[in-house]
Amino acid sequence: MSYELRAVATPDEWAALHNIRRATLFTPERGVVYDEHHPHDLNPANQCFLLFCEQEPIGVVRLDPRGDGAMVVRLVAIVPQRQGEGHGRVLGQLVEQEARRRGAHRLMLNSRDTAVGFYERTGWTAEIWDAAELEGIASHCVQMTKAI
Repeated sequence: MSYELRAVATPDEWAALHNIRRATLFTPERGVVYDEHHPHDLNPANQCFLLFCEQEPIGVVRLDPRGDGAMVVRLVAIVPQRQGEGHGRVLGQLVEQEARRRGAHRLMLNSRDTAVGFYERTGWTAEIWDAAELEGIASHCVQMTKAI
């Protein structure tokens, strides 16, 4: 299979990113209202990406620089109909490569409790890196880190 991690730039790519997030991360049953114009997505320091498989957008992620060679991996998702096929593992590898290219040596994320096992199997370790981030919407998350 051919994969590409592409920085979101065009209106069509933004539409695909928003559609994937709505289908996976911001579903009505999760009770969180999605904001297509969230300032964190529009912050020029942060970068949103689409994962393409055979030219089809199937995944999303955002990288936020944290300083001191660290980056936060945010809003990770694979479209529901393609989950369980290994695409999440590929997305993780491509994100690590991109973060290294941008000078990072450490990644951090807030994992949903149901995804902790996946992250542990791909080399992440549970470690609190910013307790304040675990308040509110992320209160159900487990913070994790990975040296790259």
